[in-house]
Amino acid sequence: MAKEIRHPLKQLRFTGGRFEQNKGWLDFDVLSELQVYRKLLVETAKEEWKRRNPGRERHPKGFEQNIRLGFHEIREGSCTVPVERLMEVEDNYLFEQQYVEDEVDEAARIIDATLIAVREDAPFPDRLPASIVPMFEEWGKTLAPNEGIVLDGQNGNGPRFDAAIRERILNTKKDRYEDKVDLVGEVRAAELKAREGGSFTILLENGGSVPGVFTDEQETSITQALHEHKQVRLRIVGLGEFEASGQLRRILRVDHLEERPAGETPFDPDAPPIWETIAEIGKSIPEEEWDKVPTDLAANLDHYLYGEPKEGER
Repeated sequence: MAKEIRHPLKQLRFTGGRFEQNKGWLDFDVLSELQVYRKLLVETAKEEWKRRNPGRERHPKGFEQNIRLGFHEIREGSCTVPVERLMEVEDNYLFEQQYVEDEVDEAARIIDATLIAVREDAPFPDRLPASIVPMFEEWGKTLAPNEGIVLDGQNGNGPRFDAAIRERILNTKKDRYEDKVDLVGEVRAAELKAREGGSFTILLENGGSVPGVFTDEQETSITQALHEHKQVRLRIVGLGEFEASGQLRRILRVDHLEERPAGETPFDPDAPPIWETIAEIGKSIPEEEWDKVPTDLAANLDHYLYGEPKEGER
């Protein structure tokens, strides 16, 4: 048989302004802040699932619907909302022994890390999907300038979100976009994450370097390419984040890896055929130069090259 359990995820503590004056009381309009936070979590979790499952375009059936978030109290003496997940498990399930963190737990950490990075003027975390950033504009609309939301863990001391942080997030990313990447380079660094996957740096043929992330399944290919970086190059196909100028900023997801020997010239499917190249060269030669070419060149090539008698004079 199945049963439902509640898994503590995050505590949203509303601070400043009216929340300090009326502890334990939340106006109805503030509930929209919880809805936007849920949207941020769900969309980030969906992108995290894609990153962990390269090559799979569709999420499992009911993926979003199964992320059931809610709260059953506002903590007495404060304006703290304990956000929990409602999960269906087998009747003999022992939470402390069997619970395995998933994409939703990671999504909560990614959002926390983003707020911390903005506060410290540091780069956004690698796993923050660029498509999520515009959603921050919806968050915090009901808050006054002197109010904010602190995203506490179970032991408190979480990052703060307020109007100033929101503005800095939106300004940092507004001119960036995502697109496909297909490149070849030399792996120069790799670092394993504590929980899953890792990050790497690849040196491109133009001398620039780009950071990226990889999954557990791609770990062997990345680390082996690093170990053999003098002899091996990697072709990487995936999704990248670009500056408005078109410069690749980072690799967000690797969908395909292909090992190549160093020094090998990669095949360019867009290169013109050799006959078209020759024709273009021919067009650049003036007509008067073409008039100097003998009309019997093909038949008497040896005569014009080596001075031998012409055909019929031998």
